[in-house]
Amino acid sequence: MRYMLVGVLLAVLVLLVVVTVADSNSGRTAVVDRLGSDYAVLLLAESGETTDQRVVDPNVLPEAGRHEGAVLYLDDDGYRYSEAATIRRECRHSRRFDALAGRLS
Repeated sequence: MRYMLVGVLLAVLVLLVVVTVADSNSGRTAVVDRLGSDYAVLLLAESGETTDQRVVDPNVLPEAGRHEGAVLYLDDDGYRYSEAATIRRECRHSRRFDALAGRLS
């Protein structure tokens, strides 16, 4: 039973990653890792893999995406916030944490 649940969770995680990448026009995303009053640290990803880190002025980010964990798509006009991708990312991380916590009990 436990293995079947793990299999289902893995399938859902793979589906979420595929949908997140498909949502992006260029396939390049950034996640706000840290945010200060005068800087934002972004983790850049391509095809689901973290490829680089960038420090930018937070004023170049869309206002809705100025929080830690926000998912942004990179396009020709700069950064575009994706609320749906951000929610999926938060759910994925929450499930992963719950699964790890369940192993400890």
